[in-house]
Amino acid sequence: MQIKKILVPTDFSEHADHALASAVKLARPCGASVHLLHVVQLPLLATSPEAPAIPVTFWQELREHAQARLAPIKKKLEADGIRCEVEVLEDIPGFAIAGAAEKIHADLIVMGSRGLTGVKHVLLGSVAERTVRSSSCPVLTVKTASGELNLSTILVPMDFSPASQHALELAKSLAKTAGPSHLVLVHAYYVPVELEQYLLTHGDPFFDRVSKGVTKDLEAILTSLQDAGISSEYVARAGVPETVILEVCREKKAGLIAMGTHGRRGIAHLLLGSVAEKIVRTAEIPVLTVRDRKTA
Repeated sequence: MQIKKILVPTDFSEHADHALASAVKLARPCGASVHLLHVVQLPLLATSPEAPAIPVTFWQELREHAQARLAPIKKKLEADGIRCEVEVLEDIPGFAIAGAAEKIHADLIVMGSRGLTGVKHVLLGSVAERTVRSSSCPVLTVKTASGELNLSTILVPMDFSPASQHALELAKSLAKTAGPSHLVLVHAYYVPVELEQYLLTHGDPFFDRVSKGVTKDLEAILTSLQDAGISSEYVARAGVPETVILEVCREKKAGLIAMGTHGRRGIAHLLLGSVAEKIVRTAEIPVLTVRDRKTA
């Protein structure tokens, strides 16, 4: 995989500034250009038929104000040798970003995430999570607390799905172009407590069988990575996937998590949720999510 065009949505917040800094750090070694995007949020009143019409001059002023704020950012990036384009859209950010990335054929979206949890998450949702769910290209989410992007150790959760294989390919590409990086593959094998008790009661060595199969597959991947000159190791343990991923992330002091997402929507998303979205929401470090090419 090659990263040649990076889309960076900005609302001019501190979160967006950190995302831009991470995008710049990737753009330099990859020789990529940056496409800055600001989405003018449609007011709720605009969707009400009883509401008075919003004057055209109002939108013009919003666009001009956004363009004026984007101009010095573009100038600074170009002075630093990074090609840059700017764009202002009028739309709902959670839906506009993925569409804009597809339109300009972006290879990567880099954006800030506030990591809302609890009631705030239920009420407000997350633009980053909606983008992760709908984007056909990889999405790197960055939080203010995570600091500067660090690629020295990249954690790659593996469930052996096409999406996780795609994430591994991108991690390998980053290790070669923006590294050197040490890759840590992590796999969590998990069954509900009730099923685990049933298997133990009936003498079924479930975890032993699974562990042997997983170990064999991970060692094969490790061999291919080492043959490619990439430093790597793996960790496989029983547990809830998001819990295991975050535990290993802290143990290995990873600077980036690169993982696949199945991009479920509608009822499937409501019922099954997404491990990737939970990691985006709770991880303290940047998270790179990658969809399977067939479902993207």
